[in-house]
Amino acid sequence: MIDLPSNTRRISGTRLLDLCEARGIASIVDPFMGLPMHLNVLKRHDVAVHGGDLLEWFVRAGEGLVVNDFTILRDSEVAAVVEMLPGRIYPTDLFRAWEGVFFSEDQCRYLGVWHANVHALRSDGQTGIAVVGLWHVLCHWLLKAHHPDEMIDIPPSELAWHHIHEAQRWVAENGKRNTVRLGDFTATLGAAKADAVYLALPGRSAAKRVDARIWMWEAWWQGDPYLNVERLYRETVFGSATNDDASYDRAAAAVLAAAESAPYIIIQSNPRDADRFERLMRERRADTELVNPDLDEIYIIGKK
Repeated sequence: MIDLPSNTRRISGTRLLDLCEARGIASIVDPFMGLPMHLNVLKRHDVAVHGGDLLEWFVRAGEGLVVNDFTILRDSEVAAVVEMLPGRIYPTDLFRAWEGVFFSEDQCRYLGVWHANVHALRSDGQTGIAVVGLWHVLCHWLLKAHHPDEMIDIPPSELAWHHIHEAQRWVAENGKRNTVRLGDFTATLGAAKADAVYLALPGRSAAKRVDARIWMWEAWWQGDPYLNVERLYRETVFGSATNDDASYDRAAAAVLAAAESAPYIIIQSNPRDADRFERLMRERRADTELVNPDLDEIYIIGKK
C-alpha cells in the first residue's frame, strides 16, 4: 500500500487574497504553482494571475482553471471522456504495471481509457478541467485503499463524471490576461511581470519526497507508469545539491534575485523555516514584515 503523507503543501487562496487586498496587489506570479486552486481563487476575485511549474499536468490544470474563462464540457463531452467510445481501440494495458500494486485491473483499464480520451480533447480548457477532475478520482482510489470499509464503492465512470462536473464549477473569467507556462522559476518570472511574486519554495531534497498523488498523475498524463519525476528537478537549483543549509540558502537566494523587479515578494513558510526566509528576505528588502495568521502558517512579505 502506497504512503499518503498528511503533511503536504497547503496554500490558502483566501488567505493569499486577504494579503493582496490589504496591500493593493492587483496581479501575482507563482513560479512554483503546483495545483493552481489558489490562483483560481485569486482570479475569481479579479486578481490577474500567472503561474508556472515543471510538471506538465499542473500546467494543463492551469489551462483549465487559470487561463480558461468560459469553456466547459457539455454532458455529452463528459460522457466521451469517462466511457469507452464505440469503435475506438484503447490502450487498456498502458497502466498494467500498476495493477495489483496500486490499483485493481478495472481501475488500470479505466486509466488507459481516460488517458486516450483526454488526449483526444481539442480544447486546452476542456483538457485542463478533465485532468483536474480525474485526478480527484485517483486520489479517491488511493484513499479508499487505505480505508476500504469507510468509503463506498462507486463505479469509475460515475466517479469521474462527478469530479469533472465539480472541477468545471471553478471556471470563471475576470476580464484580465491570466497565464500559465511549463518551465522553471526563471522562465516564469522572466515572462510574467506582476505586483507580487508569491513563493512556496520547495523543501530540501523535495524531488525525492514527491507525493504519490502528484508523481502518479504526471506519469498518467505522460502515459508512462515508470516515469521518474525526480529527473525533472535534478538540474534545478533545488535539485540534489540542496541537502545542507548553505546550498539551500543559495538556491532560495537565487529565486529572490529572479523576483527582484516585483514590488512585493511573499514567501509562505512555517515556524521551522521562517527565520531562514526572513533573514534571506531582509538581505534584499529592508521593508519586511511577518504575517502569522496561525501557528503553522507564516508569511514573510518584502516590499520594494
